[in-house]
Amino acid sequence: MKMTLVSIHVEKSPPSFPLAAAMLKTALCADGSLNGNNISLAEFYLPADPKAAAKEILSTSPDVAGFTVCIWNAAACIQIASELKRISPGIITIAGGPQATAAAEDIADSGVFSYIVRGEGETVLPELIRSITDGKSETSIILDSEASDLSAMHSPYEYALTNDRGREGILWELSRGCPFNCSFCYESRGDGSVRNIKPERIIEELKLFRKKGVERIWVLDPTFNYNRSRAEEILRLIIKYCPDAHYTFEIRAELMSIEICELLAEIDSSLQIGLQTVNSDALVHLNRSFSRKKFKAGCRMMSDFGLSFGIDLIYGLPGDSFDAFCESIDFAVGCVPNNIDIFPLSVLPGTELYDKADKLSLRHSGFPDYELISNSSFPESDLQRAAEITAACDALYNREQSFAWFSAAADAVGMRPSALFAAWANRRSDDIPAFLSGLFKKADRVSLFPPIENFIIWSRTAEAAYCSPGDVFRVKLLWRPEILDELSSAPAEMFLKRHPKSVEKTYSITYDGEELYIN
Repeated sequence: MKMTLVSIHVEKSPPSFPLAAAMLKTALCADGSLNGNNISLAEFYLPADPKAAAKEILSTSPDVAGFTVCIWNAAACIQIASELKRISPGIITIAGGPQATAAAEDIADSGVFSYIVRGEGETVLPELIRSITDGKSETSIILDSEASDLSAMHSPYEYALTNDRGREGILWELSRGCPFNCSFCYESRGDGSVRNIKPERIIEELKLFRKKGVERIWVLDPTFNYNRSRAEEILRLIIKYCPDAHYTFEIRAELMSIEICELLAEIDSSLQIGLQTVNSDALVHLNRSFSRKKFKAGCRMMSDFGLSFGIDLIYGLPGDSFDAFCESIDFAVGCVPNNIDIFPLSVLPGTELYDKADKLSLRHSGFPDYELISNSSFPESDLQRAAEITAACDALYNREQSFAWFSAAADAVGMRPSALFAAWANRRSDDIPAFLSGLFKKADRVSLFPPIENFIIWSRTAEAAYCSPGDVFRVKLLWRPEILDELSSAPAEMFLKRHPKSVEKTYSITYDGEELYIN
């Protein structure tokens, strides 16, 4: 029997890595259900052409095609499976993955899958393949699995890291489960336990990553630092066995410690923090507690160690409103993250919010994307306004990398960060200095614009130097770069009192890979 495991990614990028398919292939081979030579991995990217994808899958003449179904690719999986059935009616199609687990009935209603696997597939899939091989039929097309024994599972990277595949980036699983109970998340329906992969396997995988020259590693743990001692242990292993890759971790700012920050400072890393909202009414519905003081302290600690971190927000939450969403943006900007990623609420099957959607007046689009249409405190018109601010934040804060100067500019012009994003959404020019100059004129604060403009020019130059080690960048400024850095903590009015405008000078900026030089 031959099988093809299908992965459909959002786009072709380093994080688009077929980890689930590799895990299933590893489980099938370890169990003896199938020989590795009879299992193919097929990858596609949205928007995927169903006819072309089906033709490619069938080129290896599989008897079975298995799909990892996620919220972003469910429609594509159904279309491709339908095309497979049309061309080859006898092929057995199997759906698994998070969306198949959470919305098994919706997937079954498509009529194109022979079986749907709910839960972790490493145990039930080999059993199913043996049944198919033996000519046995299951009593139901929806099969439930139990939690896998991670200690008995083999590493999937033997099959995932083939040739140059995965060199640019991979997904890395260190545990399964989550100790928290967030109502919007798939993980909330677990039993609150966390199952860890043993250190021995982690060491072997790190050695393999280094041998293969893997450049970026996305750690899949939903809260890497929830167990501080384990986080410290893993970071020490990373430093010892594979210190040259770039690592991305999901963390909680409130749980950061000096010890973890010290270890993170020894490697190249990015941290992402799921703040979601600061609105107390929304937090109750999310089953989350929150301390502004502890969160900001954690962010300051990360900044003091020079760590790069981003903050995630969600708009459209039950109990939230447009004004409260803007307050969350203002708080996030005040924490000075390197990026702020904002998403509309998806009312995902398998979550508490989905079960309570009617009670909470959460109108959503249903299968396959379940995007919020409105709720009682967040009408459609406000969702559209929030989407516009989200696009402005992405352009003006993230892509511009303006974390160094954004708060200083907003403060100097007398605007909240969210109001500045709203103004950008209604701009007439894409030129940022020209846009800001107009705001300063409108606010009758023209005298404060020169230091802000110079701070922006200096920040852009420094960022360019960091991205191009060895290159020399020349920039004309009215103040020395070191002096302009004071604007990150001092109001523009105070800055001008300390440092009246001087004669413009040209500075040479270069970065040697370790230090930034200014001449």
